[in-house]
Amino acid sequence: MVSAIARVTGRAGTGTARHYLNGPWVDFLTLGGGSVVILAAMAAFFPRDSASRAALAGTMLFLAHFVNHPHFAHSYQVFYRGFLRKAFGESVLAPHYRFAGIMIPAMLAVFFSVALAKGSVPLLGLAANVMFFTVGWHYAKQGYGILILDSVRNGVRFDFHERRWLLRNTHLAWFTWWLVANDALSSKNLWGIEYYLLDVPDTLLIPMVSLVAVSTGVVGWRISTRCRTADSLPVNGLVAYVAAVYVWLLAGRLDPLLLFVVPFFHSLQYMAVVWRYRMNEQADRSEAGERMRRKTWFRSARAALVRFAIVGGILGAAGFWLAPMAANGLNVYDRAVFGTTVFLFIAWTFINIHHYFIDNVIWRRDNPEMRHHLFGAKA
Repeated sequence: MVSAIARVTGRAGTGTARHYLNGPWVDFLTLGGGSVVILAAMAAFFPRDSASRAALAGTMLFLAHFVNHPHFAHSYQVFYRGFLRKAFGESVLAPHYRFAGIMIPAMLAVFFSVALAKGSVPLLGLAANVMFFTVGWHYAKQGYGILILDSVRNGVRFDFHERRWLLRNTHLAWFTWWLVANDALSSKNLWGIEYYLLDVPDTLLIPMVSLVAVSTGVVGWRISTRCRTADSLPVNGLVAYVAAVYVWLLAGRLDPLLLFVVPFFHSLQYMAVVWRYRMNEQADRSEAGERMRRKTWFRSARAALVRFAIVGGILGAAGFWLAPMAANGLNVYDRAVFGTTVFLFIAWTFINIHHYFIDNVIWRRDNPEMRHHLFGAKA
């Protein structure tokens, strides 16, 4: 595995040698640094007129076809590949695969069916609240995961207490963001379905914000202490953590327009990791079988990644647009109650919620495939 990673990344040294996922600048830009630079530039220079804001929203929706939607599809490709073996084999994660891969979609399907049958917009809107809740946690936990990945790959070993503080801070920052967002917005609308948020009292908000400040200080002190004794700093992991836990969660609170922008950067961060995972996986397979088969480009890791990306794009388009738009054309629900785009609402909320659960299985620390193909011998 070490030779496979070295061949794909071009890094296999010891000591202070850096171990990048995709290269120094690519990692910095895709894992979070690029988003910080662009969001800061937008805050300083982007026009505030309605025409410019509408153009930006339209541009981000267009780019979603190539980044946001495929990133969801990639999680399905990784999760359901070899699903029978994973879910019904001898792995300790088999119950997790069955729950996330079978039970969750079944429960979501029943929920949406009941909401449509009852003609209940408030019940359907509850799914948007759940999506809103899980998305913030998914953003923050992904930043934490990339920090741990970068630190392990570069020999910076956070001990149990340091990881616990990092995770505790991640929880606090995410939950406080969710409370602040609920307090700021009374209701939102997604594909014609209005859903309501909570009225959060200041007696809860103020202590939570204070806890986040204290936790952030403790985490900063612990990380700086650890990094002073490390041979190689997990710079891009730290950038990913700060971007996901703080910058992205706060951006939408500063300007709702940025809710169109932040998902793009989250998806880009995800794809940087999942593409490297796919490349390493295929590199191992090529290495194992190169003595038995003639080596061609079509059997290479890069060709496999191209196929993986194309399939992800097709699945993303089908899941977010083609299938729900076809379903909207069927006369199977009360249009006077739900409007004409209800299946777009269902598809978007279903995929977002399910994505949260399947990613909690894929990127677990004890998932042997993730450990092997991302961490390698350093796991």
